Amino acid sequence: MLKNLLKYEFRATGRTYGGLYLVWLLVALAMGISMRDEVWDNGSSQIWAYLMFAYFAIGVAIGVVCIVTIIQRFTKNLLGREGYLMHTLPVHPEQLVASKLISSMVWVICSGVVGILSVLLMLVGLGAFEDPKTVINGETITTGWGDVLKFSWKAIQSIGGEFWSELAWIIVLGLAGVAVLILCIYAACMIGHQFRNHSTIASILAFFLLQLIQGKLDAGGGIRVIVGSVAAMPMAYSASGNLWLVLLVTILIGAVYFVLTSWLMKNKLDLE
Repeated sequence: MLKNLLKYEFRATGRTYGGLYLVWLLVALAMGISMRDEVWDNGSSQIWAYLMFAYFAIGVAIGVVCIVTIIQRFTKNLLGREGYLMHTLPVHPEQLVASKLISSMVWVICSGVVGILSVLLMLVGLGAFEDPKTVINGETITTGWGDVLKFSWKAIQSIGGEFWSELAWIIVLGLAGVAVLILCIYAACMIGHQFRNHSTIASILAFFLLQLIQGKLDAGGGIRVIVGSVAAMPMAYSASGNLWLVLLVTILIGAVYFVLTSWLMKNKLDLE
């Protein structure tokens, strides 16, 4: 049944994200083309400025859509009028919460991947992967961006395993932190739902209260992984092995939010 719930979620949100992703990639490509020497010399600087504004505006829009979708798909679909239908399905509250969490995480990850692809597509438009040839004294020499990229790739390959280990931890803790943040939003919405006349204000207050309590339970201070995430990750942790402790604390806090949300949905739900 979880599979069917996810299919429904992706159908409901896919068009919005798909359209934004497509436009973002096309603008990135056009932005790269506008920066080519032969195009720039023909007075494309103003066009480039408009494209750059559009590129960053779409990026911000995707971020806003992610946040709005996380909140609305939970509140309207499970706590609003649509909830009458959703809660008649033969599924447990845990499955409903899990479907919302998984779909939200998928779109967050997809947004990050598309952001990286947009930069690569911009480089393609710029011609960064081309290798123009220059003949000097009868010798053909490659002088394009391709050489720079090849050199950069060799430099990356020469980096020690410790760097990649740190990068992997940043990604894992970042994703875990985002998942916990989403679950915190769900829990806050369920708490606010208990105050029918002031649910919005109650949800906002509950969110900040949960974040305050969560801050006291963090595994230490230091550099935060992604805005609002749970896990504090001083680089010194990697040397002492405490990153596993940070991840464990993050998972435990997320589990508390998940259980709290599911319990309130099962025992304290009031759609009237």
